[in-house]
Amino acid sequence: MPSTSASSSAVPIVVTAPSSAQRRASRDPFACIARTGTPSVQGDRAGHSRRGKIRSAVAGGRPPRRTTLLTMEQVRKEYRPRHKRHGREGLVSRPWQIAGMAAPMAFAQLLSVLVPISIVAIMGWMSDEAIHVRALYTPLFLLFFAVQTAFDISNQSLTALRAGRGEKDQVSAMLSLGGVWVSAGVVLAGVLSMAAPALADVLGAGPDVRGPFVLFLRWMSVANLALIWPVLCASTLRGTKRASQGSAVMLVCNVVEVGGLAGFGLGTDMGLVAVPLATIIAGGVSGLTGHILLLRAGLLHPPPGGLWRPEVLGHLLRTGLPVSLSTTVMFGMNFAFLLMLEPFGADVRAGFTTAGTIQNLVLMPGFVIGSASAILMNQQRGVGGRRRLTSVLASGLQVTLIVYCVLVPVLWLLRDSIGHLATGNPRIVEEIGGYFAIVGPSYLTLGLVYTSVMALQQTGGGVVALSGNAIYVLGTVGIGALAVHGAASPTPLYVTMSAMNVCGLVVVISAFVFLGRQDRRRHAHPGSAQAR
Repeated sequence: MPSTSASSSAVPIVVTAPSSAQRRASRDPFACIARTGTPSVQGDRAGHSRRGKIRSAVAGGRPPRRTTLLTMEQVRKEYRPRHKRHGREGLVSRPWQIAGMAAPMAFAQLLSVLVPISIVAIMGWMSDEAIHVRALYTPLFLLFFAVQTAFDISNQSLTALRAGRGEKDQVSAMLSLGGVWVSAGVVLAGVLSMAAPALADVLGAGPDVRGPFVLFLRWMSVANLALIWPVLCASTLRGTKRASQGSAVMLVCNVVEVGGLAGFGLGTDMGLVAVPLATIIAGGVSGLTGHILLLRAGLLHPPPGGLWRPEVLGHLLRTGLPVSLSTTVMFGMNFAFLLMLEPFGADVRAGFTTAGTIQNLVLMPGFVIGSASAILMNQQRGVGGRRRLTSVLASGLQVTLIVYCVLVPVLWLLRDSIGHLATGNPRIVEEIGGYFAIVGPSYLTLGLVYTSVMALQQTGGGVVALSGNAIYVLGTVGIGALAVHGAASPTPLYVTMSAMNVCGLVVVISAFVFLGRQDRRRHAHPGSAQAR
């Protein structure tokens, strides 16, 4: 073996060439690194890096006493960058990484917005009775959606936490949340089924649609239970940074649901029963797809400690409940806006609701970028390393800012064209254009707000996010009602909404403050931080 000049104070590291067989087996550029030395020096590594010892050995010309070839596993562990070593050293979260996770999630979210529109269109082609029943069902659909969102986000954030800790068992958390969801869903279905006749009267159902609505609500209360497993599978895949596979599960669900409804509703005489039947079939097919993807990813290991995880209840209350309440609060705000706009006529209200539907598409990037950032944050919380959560949020906000710097000017310039695409009524087109002319520029800040809110909701800051939403809603509704009272047009309300969107930047600051406190707590008490 080649060596340098002799010395009595040997440094226990040297570089040596492996055999040709070892080089062929490893195919690794670090295969030439070898470790040598006495057991005492080998065991004492406090304050020294092996890389530094290698450099000093080569530069100083001091030979070793004996040589031991490093295994490839040891080389990869010791000489890769610090942030890529054992999970407790930290995770990297660059803007491109967040954008890469957000892209497939945005596609799935886009489908979730377009699918209800497609279902309404198909039911409109089925019969007038079907579209009237669907209109009555819309507020209750939002109730089911709020429950689904609570469990979806809770499972996603909990999965990311457990994945960050290096835990292989994801089954127990999924089944625990699924059991709670099934129980809550059965109770909700029973309550709505019994209250269906009374709800029909409250919603103003006419005598010709009252009976079909009651039957439809009871069927849909049961059919929504079929979506539990695919939603949990998709959120588990997203929580383990498999966003594309999670989006594939929901893509299958949406395609099968729309296709099934078109086939059963338009191709047969099944009537309204086609809707819950298509939902049940979609849940079964997408649930099987998600199960197969989880198996292929190795995420369905047998749970070592039993199926029930009591901590899911606390996580559901901290994360899922604020998310659900935030959805409910925003629905209440939109309902209040419709009441304010009633004096201005049906065309103004139609223009406002159409603009609101388009607004959901515009704000979607803020949602998914915030959710992708939260996945990385929760994995970092599970790791318990030195990487700051605030830096992850800053990267997410950077991506959001880039997206909306492109999206907002395009929306503002094409506002009238968008109105013409949405409807042929010139009065409604004018209202859509006027709404986006005033409110559209504020989406630049509102996108940042939604990214911060989604990150807060999934990292233990649900109460902070809910408080911010409540203040925003109360301020917008209260000031907007005063501004629009006695006005000749809804312009004062739109100006108020735009101003409150800009004031929402306070939520961004609150998110940095909250996550900064979490960072300091994690650094001061690493063990307790991981447990959260």
